[in-house]
Order: sequence, then structure tokens, then C-alpha cells
Amino acid sequence: MFNKILLPVDLEDRATARDALREAARYLSGPEAELHVMSVIPGLNMPIVASYFPEDAVERALKELKRELTQLVRETVPELTHCYEHIGEGNAAQQIIEQAEKLDSDLIIMPSHNYSSLEQILIGSVTSRVVERAHCSVLVLRKPKQKK
Repeated sequence: MFNKILLPVDLEDRATARDALREAARYLSGPEAELHVMSVIPGLNMPIVASYFPEDAVERALKELKRELTQLVRETVPELTHCYEHIGEGNAAQQIIEQAEKLDSDLIIMPSHNYSSLEQILIGSVTSRVVERAHCSVLVLRKPKQKK
């Protein structure tokens, strides 16, 4: 079991996020173990992108993301007393790896979205980048394949 787990979730896929939260709680070593849940929004501070948004758009987006993440955690795993929410902005894989190092996590749990091979090529894989670069163990949670 693990004492400090980082669980990145995509709030666009709440069903997967809820399942991952419940599963991550099972890997905690005891009542004092910590679960750190994070979500990342794309880099909106890039000058070319930022010029299209009001000045405080990034701050407002991050504040709303934190509120939604906190709500999801409280609704899904209210029994966890050592559960903390974190938000990031920019490259998701890089943000996850940096947060894991900052927290000195001993496990990162990455929920998998089961994209097709073509989707994987087109959108890249945050999970594969985290697996390649993380300083600690990485567990990939896969959804069971839907039977046709």
C-alpha cells in the first residue's frame, strides 16, 4: 500500500474520475495516508492564446476548476480525511510529474480513457509521458472494454 498518492483526473469525464477516486482510496496504506487529486487546464497564458481572453480569465478558470474538483472529491469519497485538491495549468504530463515530485508521491494513479490507436496518435498520451518520466511508480487504471 501507499502513503502518498497523486491522482490526476479529467473533469470532462466525471464517470472515470469518480471510479478512479474510489479505486485510489483502496491503495492508501492507512488512515493517515494522503490522496492528492489534481486536474490540469491547458496553457492559457501563452501570449498568442491569452490575447483572446480577458485579463482575469485564467484566474477565474483555475478558481472554477478548483471548485469543481473539490465538489467531485467531497461527493465521491467523503470519508477520506487526508484528501487534497490541486490544480495546474499548462502541459498536463509536465504538471503531473512536477506535482508528484513536489509532494514526494510514492504512487501516481493514471485513469485511462481507452482511446483507439488513431485517437492516441492524434491527441498524444499524457499517461505514456507520465509513465516514462515519473520518479515514482505509476499505476494505469483501465476501464473494461465494452462488449460489442
